[in-house]
Parts: sequence; C-alpha cells; structure tokens
Amino acid sequence: MKEGMLYRPILAAQVDVRFLNRTYDLDYDMRQAVQVAEIDPRGRVRWEEHLVPAIDERSFERSADPGARFASLDAPFNDARLMDDMQKDFADWAYRTVKVTVRVNEILKIYAGPQTSQADFRKQCAEAARQQREAEIKKVSEAYEKKIDTLQTRLNREQRELDQDQAELKERGLEEWGTHAENLLGLLGGRKRRLTSSLSKRRMTAASKADVKESQETIAEMTKQISELQAEQAQAIEEVNQKWSEIVDDMKEMPFMPNKKDVLVDLFGVAWMPYYLARVGDEVIELPGFGEV
Repeated sequence: MKEGMLYRPILAAQVDVRFLNRTYDLDYDMRQAVQVAEIDPRGRVRWEEHLVPAIDERSFERSADPGARFASLDAPFNDARLMDDMQKDFADWAYRTVKVTVRVNEILKIYAGPQTSQADFRKQCAEAARQQREAEIKKVSEAYEKKIDTLQTRLNREQRELDQDQAELKERGLEEWGTHAENLLGLLGGRKRRLTSSLSKRRMTAASKADVKESQETIAEMTKQISELQAEQAQAIEEVNQKWSEIVDDMKEMPFMPNKKDVLVDLFGVAWMPYYLARVGDEVIELPGFGEV
C-alpha cells in the first residue's frame, strides 16, 4: 500500500574539462559526473567509486511531489565550509585523474582525439600513406624505367646489327663457297693464282662469324640486364609497399591530462532523490522513484 513519497539528499557533482593541444590537433570537451548517496560526515569521498554518466540539469524536477516528506539534512550537507572543501577536492581529483587518449602517427603527422574511432583513424592514416606511397612508387618506377629504356634502345640497335651481321655472314659463306669451287676447277685446269683469294674469303667469313657471335653475346647480356632491372624494380616497389604498410600500423596512443585552468566545476550541490513509501504488512519500505539523474 502506498504511503506517500520521501526525498533523501545526495551529492550531485559534475566537472567540465577541456583538453587543448594544438600540436596534436586536440580540442575536446568532456564531462565527468558523480552521485554520492551516502557520505562520510567528515566529507571524505572516493570520487572514482561514484561515477555516473554526464548529468543534464534539465532532467531535474524543479518542484517536489505534493505532500512529500524530506529526510533531515545532516553533515556534511548542512556545513557550508565543508561543502566548499569537498568541491575543491572534487576539482583536484578531476584534474589528477580525468584524461583523454590521442591517437598519433608521428611519421604521417596525423593525430586524432577521442572523438575519432580507431577504425576512422586508421582509415585517415591509410589514405595519407596511399598518396605518399603512390608518389614514391612513381619516382622509383621512373628511375628504373629510364635505365630499362636505355638498355632496350641499345638492345634494339644491337639486334639490328646482328641481323646485318648474319646477312653478311651468309653472303660471305656463299662467296667463300663460290671461290672455293672456282679454285678447285682452276687446280684441275692447272691454274693456282686463285688460292690466295680463297684464303681471303675464308678470313672474311671468319670475321663475320666473330661479329655475329659478339652481337649474340651482347644481346644475351643486355637481355639479362633488363630482366635483372625488372626484378629489382618489382622488389623496390614491394619494399615501398611494405614500408608504407608498416607506417600505417605505426599508431600510438598518448594520454593527455588537462591544464588546471581548464577544469571547471559546473555542478556541485544537494539533489533530492525521491523514494516511494509502501507498506508491506507492518513494515514501511522505500522504493526508488528515480533512475539516473
């Protein structure tokens, strides 16, 4: 059976803390609130044991329930000096303990306060790294492409020379064969003066063979150098990708404490909490008539 309503005093306190650091792009406000229902008469409070979500003063009722009763206002609530000391202690506690975490990537020079999630911060780092990675890959690729293009130009020229050497070798071979045949016929006819010409043709053929072999060896070496440069280019690009991937992962969390001047108590005082009185048999019990302030 309902017996009415009783209001009991509690301490409601809230501090507004601003964190400001231009170097790390930190500009953040937060509130820390406490509600203390049972207080040592000497005003000693372990504030961290009474934390509650931030208090919106608009949630307070401005008038009591008609006919409600009020519990007595005992110490420390009825001691103005003690209440002042408690308020100072609350502010000091907030200054010493309230902090925020800033996410930092020093290499990328990207910073984010507590309002930025870890996923969003990583996305920012990844985007910044992508731009720098692409610029570096372009620079590396252009350097290698310049070397490869130079070799490729020389290779193309050497290939043309090989084609000419092979054509000349074929021609020398035909001439040598023709001269050899002519000399053979001359010997059969008793003439010997064409032997010197045959030796000369053989030497020219041998020189052409040497030219062909030299061109083939040069082409093989250049082809090998181009392949090696292409492999080095791929490895260099992979190293760039790996480097920037590690840079993205180089995220740290730094705790920041407020300046004392930026810790402001915006709520500190007595709040009356309602309790419904109900009779159960011969006993009157109190039932909370509130949620969180």
